[in-house]
Amino acid sequence: MNTCAPRAALLTTFVLVAILLVAPQSSFACTRVFWNDDQAMTVARTFDWAHSFDDWLLIYPRGIKMVGDSGPKAAKWTSKYGSVVANIYGYAQKLGLDANDGASDGINEKGLAAHLLYLEATKYSQGGKRPSVNYLRWVRYVLDNFATVAEAVEGMKKVDITSVELGDEAIPLHMAVEDPSGDSAVFEIIDGKLVTYHGKQYTTMANDPSFEVQLENVKRYVGLGGDKEIPGDAESPNRFVRAAYYLKYLPTPSDSEQAVGMVMSVARAASVPFGAPYNGRAGESVYPTWWVSATDLKNRVYYFSWVQNPNVVWVDLAHVDFSQGSPIKRLNPRNPAISGDVTRAFEPI
Repeated sequence: MNTCAPRAALLTTFVLVAILLVAPQSSFACTRVFWNDDQAMTVARTFDWAHSFDDWLLIYPRGIKMVGDSGPKAAKWTSKYGSVVANIYGYAQKLGLDANDGASDGINEKGLAAHLLYLEATKYSQGGKRPSVNYLRWVRYVLDNFATVAEAVEGMKKVDITSVELGDEAIPLHMAVEDPSGDSAVFEIIDGKLVTYHGKQYTTMANDPSFEVQLENVKRYVGLGGDKEIPGDAESPNRFVRAAYYLKYLPTPSDSEQAVGMVMSVARAASVPFGAPYNGRAGESVYPTWWVSATDLKNRVYYFSWVQNPNVVWVDLAHVDFSQGSPIKRLNPRNPAISGDVTRAFEPI
């Protein structure tokens, strides 16, 4: 009999609980969930913050020359693939940034999707070893250059992700990527170094603590390996658990549209309503969910719901002109007068 095993398990539990208690979890509440069932291949995410970023949807064509950073070792590339993204364009404009900055979510014409979420534990690279890409152009670097998750995993080894001020702050972030094969990866920058989790099993993501700790914590809950009841509050580890739990029990969809609706329902189950109190304490609000996106990876359709409006809009990439020389185009998805297929409603910037 191995008498060390119970002690090791107890120590692991103690360390896990300690990390969960001290980690900053309260306000930042983005959640991503990937349904990579053969019948679905759909991903959804929420975007939560203290204020609106005046988000727009942008279409980027092929052939855009990009510089990843302002430093002497900035990465340089020309976009191989066109993409549709959600971008903090309205907010970025006020700070003097241009349309190539601030993509937070999106999909390229090959079906590779990328999503940025908040992670307090992030410590960006100081740069200098490899070509640098700041986090405001991180999504662009991935969607411009890679067709699959495997390519993105290799490509991330060749650059350093660096910090940049957005107004008076730098935002610590981590990234999830998926492709139509069901492959998935999560990238975190911990102590300046890239940490990658690559595999189809990585279907859920939230904020702090780090992904490694989240993966251990989720095993303690009913239906996911343990006996604890599924939590219902907006804390990051609890949203991770809730999303993983509901994802596990989704029924087989009848078609791709139903798959999108179902995976959005899981994302909404991890969303934070406006005015929701933090841990039930009145006057202490968590950051609300401003929008929810869903991406049909196989059919290359990007869905977007601004939660203060009752409508959903979507873009069908099969009907987008991504040819080199085409202009960058934009659409305001916060407009309550639009709904449904808005593919042809974009206008040049």
